[in-house]
Formats: sequence, structure tokens, C-alpha cells
Amino acid sequence: MILRDRLKTILKENNLKQKDLASVIGVTESYISAIINGRNDNISQPVAYLIEEKYGYSAQWVLTGAGSKIKQVGKNPNFSNLHKKAIMQIDEMNEQQIRAVLVFIDSLEELERCFKVEFDVDNL
Repeated sequence: MILRDRLKTILKENNLKQKDLASVIGVTESYISAIINGRNDNISQPVAYLIEEKYGYSAQWVLTGAGSKIKQVGKNPNFSNLHKKAIMQIDEMNEQQIRAVLVFIDSLEELERCFKVEFDVDNL
């Protein structure tokens, strides 16, 4: 996968427009456009590291296409890309937002318990 395809992937997976990505990482929209349109096939290391910091994509993957697409987070090397992305997003949250996520997780666990009990009773 070449650089422009990797950038297109980042845009698509994050529902971003070129100008949004450019604004967040501090480059011009024309810089992103030149890469997407194949006029520029290089990206600087500082820009790749900003993409890693802001969106969780490995700077190495952004630069070369090698290695894991998503930056390694947590202790489990077997996390899926979706797990890694969720952890990166949680890492950016304030304490109140994290509490809200935990309440949501607890409600999902409770819902699963309710369905399991209902399912088990139906099979008796």
C-alpha cells in the first residue's frame, strides 16, 4: 500500500475530509491533497508522529506501510485494530467521560446477564 492509500485509509476510517486532517496535524490542505493525488509521495517524520498521536496510526506504518497499522497500546499484543483504537480514544478522555464509558459498559454487562437468564429459562 502506497502513502496516498494509507492516507485515504486514515481519512475513510475516521470520516475525515482532507481539510480536517490537515487542520488537526498542522499542515495545509494542499499538502494532504498533493499526497492523495500522487503529486507528493513523501511525508515527514514529524507529520507521521502527529498522525500517530492524534489518530493512533503507527508512525512507522504511515511512513513506510510496514508494521502494525495501529500503534501498539496496552500489554496485549493480540489486540485487534478496533481494540487499539478504542484504547487510544479512552486515553484522550477526561475523567468524567471515562466514568460515562464505564457506566455504559456496566449497562451492557447487565443487559447480557438479563438475556442469558431469559435464554437459560426458555431452554429448561
